Amino acid sequence: MLEDTIVTRGNQITLTKKIREKLHIKEGDRVILNLHGSLLMVSKRDSKVFDNFEEFLPESFLTVLKKLRSDEKERLKRLGIIE
Repeated sequence: MLEDTIVTRGNQITLTKKIREKLHIKEGDRVILNLHGSLLMVSKRDSKVFDNFEEFLPESFLTVLKKLRSDEKERLKRLGIIE
């Protein structure tokens, strides 16, 4: 989707109705601006994105995380950070 907009005298841009509808953006919503070289990406900030993180993590995630945290000294030894 390609949309054209104008930068105003106050250096603001308007998101067109099509873009706002596509991203479900309404007044008061927060957006993220991400700059990659000369490419500007706009995305809607979703405050609930991590509310239900269990759905995209493997079932064993908490077990693996607990093991990684408990083996901290062993991991640092293997990496040569401590002796």
